[in-house]
Amino acid sequence: MQTEDGTGREGYYVITLGDEAWLVGLKLLAELREAGIVAEIDYRRRSMRAQMRTADNEGYRYAVIIGEDEVQQGTATLRDMDSGEQEMIPRSELISRLSAEDEEA
Repeated sequence: MQTEDGTGREGYYVITLGDEAWLVGLKLLAELREAGIVAEIDYRRRSMRAQMRTADNEGYRYAVIIGEDEVQQGTATLRDMDSGEQEMIPRSELISRLSAEDEEA
């Protein structure tokens, strides 16, 4: 999502792949919103490519990707939508990390 002045990206788009990831993603979305972080998820549960396209087109700053591997490892992949850089973050640290990122922006 674009900033109010239209100059940049903000917020997080939660991308899920698979049934287990969907449940984890919904819980994460609720936790992000509870922490006051702008976040959205694809309720239509489309392909990863379609979800990434939506995150990019709607101007989200980051995509938080949760697939089968992330569910099993207890992690999430954080992708910077501008640079394309990705990093794995333990889910237990995710909210505090994203809150810190949000404050810096």
